[in-house]
Amino acid sequence: MKNRNIAVLAAVIVAAGALSAGCGKASSSSDGKSGGTNVAAEVSTNQPDPLAPTESDENADTTEAETTTEAPAEETSGEAADPTRQADPLGSGEFSYTSDGALKFDGDIEKQDDRNLIAAAQALFKSACQTEWDYTVGCPYNVDNSSYVENQYGWRYGLVTSAGINSFADVLNDYHKVFSEDYPDQLSDNYMDSNGRVYALDGARGMNIFYSTSKVTAVQSRSKDEIKFSVENYYDGTDIDGSAAYTRTDDFTVAISSDGIWRVKEFKLPY
Repeated sequence: MKNRNIAVLAAVIVAAGALSAGCGKASSSSDGKSGGTNVAAEVSTNQPDPLAPTESDENADTTEAETTTEAPAEETSGEAADPTRQADPLGSGEFSYTSDGALKFDGDIEKQDDRNLIAAAQALFKSACQTEWDYTVGCPYNVDNSSYVENQYGWRYGLVTSAGINSFADVLNDYHKVFSEDYPDQLSDNYMDSNGRVYALDGARGMNIFYSTSKVTAVQSRSKDEIKFSVENYYDGTDIDGSAAYTRTDDFTVAISSDGIWRVKEFKLPY
């Protein structure tokens, strides 16, 4: 069960039901958001994990716990294990999220087999989904919609009030902590500079209610600074005639920087 629980942690968090998300009004809290989403530290409550254990899974976990005795995990230098580190559920390698939601793979990438790379890619795909959703469907910052500007189409953009986010360049800097500089973002549709400040579109869009989950399935190609994967997106089929579930295959490419950080170079939000 330990392996399955760890795999669950690396699964992509995407909505299984219709969701209408916008930037919303500024929070009344005095310690508002000041940057992008930290995937390693928190999990969005707006998008339930489609791979979360069911009640029957929990019962199975309890049964196994009663019949199996495991040695306690070893600790190093008397310190508890880092909760942001993800033990590879498919092999011996390990990887971890950075504080910004990118990914760091420990060890020599060129010596890792495909199953270890796929496990790491699955974790980064989860982070990519969450980040893309936060910046293009919702908004990761506090926004005051009572103070707004309009574009040429009459769309209203609310004032971003989070500390340190004063321009579109600041937004891009946060976003590209997970996505590489080569990724063709669409953020100019959602944010605009005006009057020396940045404003965010109070948009709303629902998730595809027929989408189930995604799974990185194969390594297509690999080099020292880039790895391309195949990802299968699963749908329940009720949007067609309900007779059968189906999948759609996309490419998912990660760029590897000189310091070993993985960021997303090619990606499509499944919805």
